[in-house]
Amino acid sequence: MVALLAWQWPAAPGDMPRGPLLQAAEQRQVLRVGVRSYPRPSLGQEALVAEPDELDSQLAEALGAYLGLKVQLQALPQDGQWHDDRVDLVIAGSLKLPVAADRVASLRDLPVQYREGALIGLRNAPVRPVREQSVCVAVGSPWAQTLQQQGAELRTYVSSIRAAVAFMAGECNLLAEERHSLQALAQPPDWRFYALLPQTLKASSDLRVYLPVVDKQSRALINAALRDWQARGGQTRAWELRSNALLVDSLKIGDGLVCH
Repeated sequence: MVALLAWQWPAAPGDMPRGPLLQAAEQRQVLRVGVRSYPRPSLGQEALVAEPDELDSQLAEALGAYLGLKVQLQALPQDGQWHDDRVDLVIAGSLKLPVAADRVASLRDLPVQYREGALIGLRNAPVRPVREQSVCVAVGSPWAQTLQQQGAELRTYVSSIRAAVAFMAGECNLLAEERHSLQALAQPPDWRFYALLPQTLKASSDLRVYLPVVDKQSRALINAALRDWQARGGQTRAWELRSNALLVDSLKIGDGLVCH
């Protein structure tokens, strides 16, 4: 006689038990998330208003939806560090902070169509390894860790568009960015003196979510939510928004707006 085992589907992320961190958020009825924030290109006389990063904010809103909570986004310092208890979670792209592994939830892989990082430099310049070359990158770039391992001299900027503008101003030898985004950036006439390099950069990881305390149950729920968000296409949509925003910002720069 064959014994039949009943298959149980894994619990949906929102149905999983909350640890103390997320229980406290439920009591407040709001999930406080620190995210990268920065001004967008604007007219020189306009007041600077920091806006949340597309990737970080999309994931934060998704986590709030899994938990059934409103989300309050708070701007992180430019180095991604947080120093108080005003946030429940921190999302800063792929930024690797000096935090123990049991306080981190993350997605390993980027969406397939956004997985390749690339470099752009002066057209007709001799191709050579990135070791000891200066490279402009944005805070939280998925390719920063790979570049560091290759010996590059990283110069980090608050946003991708700010890194691109710094590169155009001659502050770095190279600019590192997602390949399709670089191909789009390089289309306008202002970029005719630059060309993509042949090498491909491997991403260290995609988005990381940092917890301020060790909380196994809350971390397990967030990891499950990340996997579900990825499977449902949320990660890909967030990257599409991010790529489109970078292109729009670059067009604004071309129209004479100022990148602060």
